[in-house]
Amino acid sequence: MIKRLQRTSLVDQVILLILLISLGCQSQSIPATKKGGKSKTPTKISVGIVRTQRVEKKVSIPAVIESDKIARLMPRVEAYVGNVLVDIGDEVQEGQTLVQLYAPELVHAVAEHRAQLNQLLADKQVLLAELAAARTQLKVGNADLSLKTSEHTRLAKLVSSGAISRQRIEESRSAAQTSQAMLQKYTQTLHVIEAKLKKGESELAVGQAQLERTQTMAGYLEIKAPFTGVVAERNVDVGNLVRPTGSSMEMQPLLTVAKVDKVRAVLFATTDIASQLAPGCATEFVTDDMPERPYQGQLSRLAGTYHEKTRMMRAEIDYANPVDPRTGKRPLQAGNYGLATITLKSQALPVIPRAALLQDGNRQSVALVQDGFCLLVPVEVSIEVGDLLGISRGLHAGDQVVVKDARKIKNGQPLSATGLELVGW
Repeated sequence: MIKRLQRTSLVDQVILLILLISLGCQSQSIPATKKGGKSKTPTKISVGIVRTQRVEKKVSIPAVIESDKIARLMPRVEAYVGNVLVDIGDEVQEGQTLVQLYAPELVHAVAEHRAQLNQLLADKQVLLAELAAARTQLKVGNADLSLKTSEHTRLAKLVSSGAISRQRIEESRSAAQTSQAMLQKYTQTLHVIEAKLKKGESELAVGQAQLERTQTMAGYLEIKAPFTGVVAERNVDVGNLVRPTGSSMEMQPLLTVAKVDKVRAVLFATTDIASQLAPGCATEFVTDDMPERPYQGQLSRLAGTYHEKTRMMRAEIDYANPVDPRTGKRPLQAGNYGLATITLKSQALPVIPRAALLQDGNRQSVALVQDGFCLLVPVEVSIEVGDLLGISRGLHAGDQVVVKDARKIKNGQPLSATGLELVGW
């Protein structure tokens, strides 16, 4: 009986010892959890595989359609309106006469200057004839002088031998002198005619310039289309007196012609967007009245400077605007309002979810899983599209990155394969 009790108490002691050890372990582990609250490292780490994907960053900006060219036609001379050949909405061709003005005094001035020029041309012909005659006389005078001089020289040799009288030699000398005087007279006449001709040519040039000027002014009596387009505005009627604009007066244009076979969508970008714009960016424009018909294009040009007051930059997109054969009209009109969607960037890049990015000031990094360890690798974000980030440096397709609770991971921390959870995005 005594031996049974001893054996029983020994078993109880062993059981009690095991219970005490177990309770001691629990007492050590429970405070650790309470003291720290949540565990510093998650029980399972969510890891995703980096893939290469084409990512595009787009922005939508309100835009308005403007004509590619606009010409406001003003009068260049004071005149009365004789005829208006077009009305608003009419399509016109380059060089087509749109308005005819009437100014009788300008027409008379052209006729007067033309008559003066014709008279100067006639005077020039007379002087040219006189010049030709004077040159002929001069040539004859030179020949006569040469003959008289030769004869005088021959007779002078005969005088010494007594063959002829001295009176004869004096007569030959006098004839040579007379011929010399006539030659000088012909030369002076030639110089006078040449001077008159030079003066006449100068007057002819002035007359020609005056005629061309009055003809140019008379040409302004017909107002023509500077390019092919449509008459967008008319502010003139037959019988109106029109004058050239001056600094002291403001006048409406007689007509406004707009180029409509080519238009441009004009938009204004804020500084954060304008810095990412460049000619050639793909665009899509839809108007409010036809949202089902998008117009594809490319950004054509940027102003290059910000507006002084709005701090926004003007950008333009060119669109061809041919006539729709079904309707007989051009689909885009100046003043159409709509939305331009611009693709800022489009690249095939490794992508990660935004939650995987660690931001420490200007330093960006991700937690990369490699060979059972976690490494903090610096990266460079090129494109942000929603919750996806395009990485231009630091990652490659197939890399594994921590996509959840990445901030709780330490650089170089070993990871257990059983604690990894593969997720996608």
